[in-house]
Amino acid sequence: MTDNALTPHEEDEALAAEVALGLLDGAEAQDAVARLSQDPQFAQLVRDWQERLAGLADDLTPVMAPARARQGIRERLGHAQAPLARDPNERSSWWRGPWGALLGTLAVAATVAVLWLPGQQPVTGPGYQAELVAQDMALRVAAQVYGRQMQFLMQSGGAAEGRDLEIWWIEPDGTPPISMGVLPRGGDMRMTLPDGMEPSDRIRIALSDEPAGGSPTGQATGPVVAIAELTRL
Repeated sequence: MTDNALTPHEEDEALAAEVALGLLDGAEAQDAVARLSQDPQFAQLVRDWQERLAGLADDLTPVMAPARARQGIRERLGHAQAPLARDPNERSSWWRGPWGALLGTLAVAATVAVLWLPGQQPVTGPGYQAELVAQDMALRVAAQVYGRQMQFLMQSGGAAEGRDLEIWWIEPDGTPPISMGVLPRGGDMRMTLPDGMEPSDRIRIALSDEPAGGSPTGQATGPVVAIAELTRL
């Protein structure tokens, strides 16, 4: 991607700009992300470019994303159904009525109790875990997966002032990492895995140090502070 006539420093500057703009993919993106965690000077170049690019948006007026885009995001995260997914004139079965809602609530509560109470194991399906630990041991985050449910537990440390820790799902096929969102300041987060994310012992989970609110490019731009493979419980 860079010109061979450039000096090594100029090549690093160009690569840092490409990382900040999110122009890399595949093996190039993975190599750059790995270098962020190993080369502090390169990581600083990327942060410098992020700040320069962020300044370009100072005079822009924020615009709400289209309703279709917002709905699509909510559907992928499991927070909403597709519009008209059900016929509004369809007669509800008894289990969709008040008694069904009550029984469903009790069933969910029982399932959550089995899955999430400390010391308990899931009754069906494989479970996975990952222990995300920073090199200096100051940050430690536990990730656990039971079925389609995943939780993150902050055990020690946290994001620096004005920064956020973003969670990334890394497939073994070399495709770009997928953002799973920003780890809350409180440290604990639970989510339902979107379709297409299948937990296995070949999946890696990473935490990167990003600007407040998360990566502005949709790809990891800050240093990767911790990374670990999912292992079967």
